[in-house]
Amino acid sequence: MSEIRGTLVEYIRLFPEPIAIVNSSGEILAINDGASLFWQQDAEALIGKSLAALLQQSPEQVEAWLKLCQSNAQMLAAHFPIPNPEADQWVIEGIGVNLDDEPAILTRIVPSFCHNQQLLAAQLQQLQAELAQQIVLVRELQQCQQALEQEKQHLQILAERDPLTGLGNRRFLDAALNRLWQEAQVQSHALTLALIDVDDFKAYNDRWGHLAGDRALQQVAQTLKAHLRSNDIIARYGGEEFALVLSHVSADTALHIVERVLHHVRELKIPQGERAHHPYITVSAGLCFVPAKASEGTLTEIFAIADAALYQAKQQGRDRCILLEWSQNVSSNSQCCDTGWRSPPPPLG
Repeated sequence: MSEIRGTLVEYIRLFPEPIAIVNSSGEILAINDGASLFWQQDAEALIGKSLAALLQQSPEQVEAWLKLCQSNAQMLAAHFPIPNPEADQWVIEGIGVNLDDEPAILTRIVPSFCHNQQLLAAQLQQLQAELAQQIVLVRELQQCQQALEQEKQHLQILAERDPLTGLGNRRFLDAALNRLWQEAQVQSHALTLALIDVDDFKAYNDRWGHLAGDRALQQVAQTLKAHLRSNDIIARYGGEEFALVLSHVSADTALHIVERVLHHVRELKIPQGERAHHPYITVSAGLCFVPAKASEGTLTEIFAIADAALYQAKQQGRDRCILLEWSQNVSSNSQCCDTGWRSPPPPLG
């Protein structure tokens, strides 16, 4: 983590003696001002250089010593004859540390008469303890950020879900339909909007009560969702009305999909009210089919056409679907699919 690297580099700058952090191969990763003065080279010029070259030792010897330092809990000294123009009685010490979750070695050059392993170990232990606190703090901040992101996603789901049926709500439908409409215009593919309404729902509530009405809506919603394709958009449009958006299908296929939905709702065999048109709960559907490249249409017009088709389905006896194709004249091109009480349609091929 870059925070760990930055913190460690700041700490080593506080020490006057030459300190360098190297990797297991002896490549210098960071130094302090003391090391720059000791080697009489600019700090940036030393980054990336080989510690073995600076010590004028064989890479094999230095790497073997660094390997020992990596696994040692205390500073480990190496009595290499360290070249320096001012003095020749120096000791280099090393201890393993974690840098960005990667093993590294902190090396320190001290005069031989000042060499004290216990003092250096205590200092480094304090440094590691402070670094550990920084790591814990960073991890806590990351966990808080993840928790906030999960809460944000949860609230987003709640804002776009109907609490009764678990389907998307009007907000979800508006966003999804706008996105799919833009895609249909850009990619020039067909789009179908279907409005599905539970038939004679007032009669059902009058006979069985509103709690039973809620349970019936939940059953219908689950049936709608279970018998649609995974990429179809289904939402509760309001009250006992649902909206379905189908992409990349022909008018015949759209009718076939909705026809199957009507069949499976009928097969729930939920008893209706006495004043209903059918003994069991049924639904009617109005579809607006927008062919490819029909970019002149608007979502307002599409909803109006689907609503007109739904009205026709209600007028013609309910429990059926009517499809109207989008055009400048709503009534110029319509198809009707009568799904009233017939054998189930064949599965989608």
